[in-house]
Amino acid sequence: MAYGQVDQWDWIPRESLTKEQQSQLSRYCQGSYINSWQANDIQGTDLTADLIVRDENGVIHLQGEAEIRQPETTLSADKIEGIPNEYYQANGNVTLRSNDQLIRSSRAYITNNNSSPTEFSDAKFLSHQSKTRGEAKLLSRSQDGVIFIKEGFFTTCEPTEESWQLYGSSIKIDTKSGFGTAEHVQIRVAGLPIFYFPWLRFPIDNTRQTGFLFPSFGFSGSDGLSLSAPFYWNIAPNYDATITPQVIQKKGEGLDLELRHLSPYGETMYEQSTFFDNDEGEQTLLKLTTAQKINTYFSTGFLLEDNPTENKYPEANSTSIGEKDHYQRSVYVSANNGNLLNKVTYLTYQTPDNTVDKPFEWLPRVDSSYRLSTSNLDYRIDAQYTDFYDPDENNFDGKRIVLNQDTKANISNGWGSLTPGLLIQYRDYDIHNYTTTSDSEESISHITGYIDSSVVFERRLILDNSPWRQTLEPQLSYLNSPYKDQDFIPDFDASVPTMTYSQAFSHNRFNGNDRIGDTEQVTFGLESRLYDANNNERWAFKAGQIFYLKDRYVGITGNTDENNAIDDSKRSDLLTSTNYNTDRFSLTGNLNYNLDNSKVNLAQIVASLTPVDDVKINLSYLYTINNTDPDDDAKQASVGTIFPINQNWSMFTQYTYDFLREDGTKEIAGLGYENCCIKVSMSYQHWLNDDNQYDRGVFLQFILRGLSSAGRANSETNIADSYWNQGKVGY
Repeated sequence: MAYGQVDQWDWIPRESLTKEQQSQLSRYCQGSYINSWQANDIQGTDLTADLIVRDENGVIHLQGEAEIRQPETTLSADKIEGIPNEYYQANGNVTLRSNDQLIRSSRAYITNNNSSPTEFSDAKFLSHQSKTRGEAKLLSRSQDGVIFIKEGFFTTCEPTEESWQLYGSSIKIDTKSGFGTAEHVQIRVAGLPIFYFPWLRFPIDNTRQTGFLFPSFGFSGSDGLSLSAPFYWNIAPNYDATITPQVIQKKGEGLDLELRHLSPYGETMYEQSTFFDNDEGEQTLLKLTTAQKINTYFSTGFLLEDNPTENKYPEANSTSIGEKDHYQRSVYVSANNGNLLNKVTYLTYQTPDNTVDKPFEWLPRVDSSYRLSTSNLDYRIDAQYTDFYDPDENNFDGKRIVLNQDTKANISNGWGSLTPGLLIQYRDYDIHNYTTTSDSEESISHITGYIDSSVVFERRLILDNSPWRQTLEPQLSYLNSPYKDQDFIPDFDASVPTMTYSQAFSHNRFNGNDRIGDTEQVTFGLESRLYDANNNERWAFKAGQIFYLKDRYVGITGNTDENNAIDDSKRSDLLTSTNYNTDRFSLTGNLNYNLDNSKVNLAQIVASLTPVDDVKINLSYLYTINNTDPDDDAKQASVGTIFPINQNWSMFTQYTYDFLREDGTKEIAGLGYENCCIKVSMSYQHWLNDDNQYDRGVFLQFILRGLSSAGRANSETNIADSYWNQGKVGY
């Protein structure tokens, strides 16, 4: 469309808008529709023209700048004739205005007769509120507001941009239902037809309605063309379903199903993904979940997952069910009365691969906790009963009772705090051993003492000619957890946490309830924070270290021999953490450094830079070696960038290198385009998948704002997600 025609749409370019109006535009929009129409302060009908004549049949003829004004509409044309309150026929430069609507045409027939529609020839129409506009060879509007377009199109793009248009030989737009229908439809992007449908139903607002959603598609060198065409079924106000056929050219066909139900108490969802692979046959995953809040105090729910096709997984899957080692089946009931919380959980698993050890099941688990907190005292008690079952029946299982009581006094003022406390732990076990077919009972009680303290220093300083604030917070903690023999205590859920600055001040050496770690230690920490003039935290520095006064004898596995230490180091790594945030730069860093052998055991850096507007650089580095589980060792770096080529075009790239594999594990190069009504990205991606094999593909995504979205993204998290930003305007 020629730029000179823009004024026909009540369109005001950005530079001519007020500052307030400009502030409401996204950076991609070049202007806005400004509706200057106001209701006429008249009663009945007001006629104006250069010449007004009434003939013997009562027909009024208006010639030369003819205008008919009514309280809610204004009709103007070179020539108008008709009978007031019955019909008008207008010719030449016809314009019909009403609240939120503008129609221009060469000829028009406007009637108040409910049996006859209002018609416009060679028409242009605009809805200011929805920003929907279009053109039609013939445009008609019924008395109930339904618009019919013959041989025309509509779009939500600006008059200066024709990024997408929906063409049809016949289009019906029903503003009351929120949907439109069209026959012989072409969806054109940048003037090129990309979809054709013999018949199409499409949304014009957020109203739910049965119909096909826009398809997703992709191309992979190994799989060929892939296509899915979801169908949405609005069964009832509180029921709906999405049915998605899937086709992969070189693999096979499938069908995904999602059913949702909303009750007064919560939501229930059923999902199923089935794919018929050309080589493997049927591959199916199932999932049923619900969460219901009965009243203020009681809630219940369940999760049922299943892989009925014996360790085969759908090649194409649009549901939330993924490939897992173990599929969960659980149900719970909870009662929450403020400080008192009770919950009963029954948990089992399905393990499709018989060669994989099955996890312990809970038949059931009962949790109960209570907390009493005052300004000077904090008391918490946690009780738990679990009936563990080993589905393989090749090792051990049994019942466990846990009771933890944590009591601490709070002594604090404006500059510091002192918190002494006692942690009392009790465990009771009833164990069955499958290898010896024997039963045994074990119990352990334990008291841990601790004292946590901190002091806060603060100073004011001037930076960038504004007042800033800096804090210095030394922390000192003493923990005494005596040794207790735990040779005969089983391990159902114990694990070793990753040592970080925060973990250094924990009162437990282990996660879970099956190991009570012995230690006597002093932890020293130093924190400093820097706040700007608006009290926003800009910098946070943390450094700490644990100094052990005794060796440690309790581990996750093996005998707990008081004469054979499993860890005799006198101090932990130096644990440091840094955070920095500004409008253009953010940094999170963690570093664990062993002062005894001068080695770095953990280094983690995540940084995001915006050096100039619209340029993004994401950097990350992870180094963690000498973990308890060698599979947790990692040494890799990644760099991702998004930078504009011009106002609308951008390029994004990512490269991830694994130093342990000595190879790149993710390579991405993509191009994106965005304006006020469309967002498109296409990328080539090469990555290491979950099966430790390399895969590659070309991915195309686009959103036609005001219509729908299409395309397919990689399930792997990458820089393309940052560019796409859930389809929002801008980054």
